[in-house]
Amino acid sequence: MTTPTLHPVRFDAPLVNPSPSGLYGVTTWTNDAVPRWLASGVQVRPHNFGGESAFGVWAASWCGDPGDELKDGDRPDPETTPFDPITVWAFDSCDPTPGSQEEVRLRVRQNMRLLEQVAVEREIAARLIADAPAGPAPADLVSALGHLEAELAKTNTTGFIHASAGVAAAASAANLVIRTGSTLKTPLGHTWVFGGGYVDGLGKALIATSPTFGWRDEVAVRETISAENNEFIAIAERSVVVGWETAVATAWLT
Repeated sequence: MTTPTLHPVRFDAPLVNPSPSGLYGVTTWTNDAVPRWLASGVQVRPHNFGGESAFGVWAASWCGDPGDELKDGDRPDPETTPFDPITVWAFDSCDPTPGSQEEVRLRVRQNMRLLEQVAVEREIAARLIADAPAGPAPADLVSALGHLEAELAKTNTTGFIHASAGVAAAASAANLVIRTGSTLKTPLGHTWVFGGGYVDGLGKALIATSPTFGWRDEVAVRETISAENNEFIAIAERSVVVGWETAVATAWLT
């Protein structure tokens, strides 16, 4: 008598939501209906930083000769380097039966939901390091954050601290994380951005920036049938730009 072959029961894992931490949750998004910026990116014009050369403390006597004391200066250069668009995509394929087609569409959209933010964080990490001024010698986490908060304090603004998700546990253990609703703050009220893409992208670097702005189009799902391979194919994609007004400071961990 032949023993029947028993196949395992198939169970489709339920869809999960993306992590609320990371860059996307704290970015101010502008969803343009017609994204004209796709080809050349976005150039952010500074209004809150770079005005040090047009500010001063009056040192001449009140009623005397002002001498070389002049109240003048230069406006910050508006011609900043544009932030380039990033195109992210997801692919899936299966047989062309109606049920399989629906599964393929579901899979590409879910892959986009879960993987997009991490990919964008990883892509912009190099720009973060390039834009931010070089920091002091590598130090422990408390000293590194102290340097970043001091540099942000000089601007009299609150900003973002971009760091690898691997730093979050150490920051919490050192009482450097204060939860405010769904947002994580530093002792002086700056926003922690613990990104999954920063694990590889930033490594041991911590970058302080002004708040981030984002532009993105809707996710487009394009599909086709490959008759010669008897396949239904779908690709989900969108383009994204994330930028900031200024990168304030860098600190490195030992």
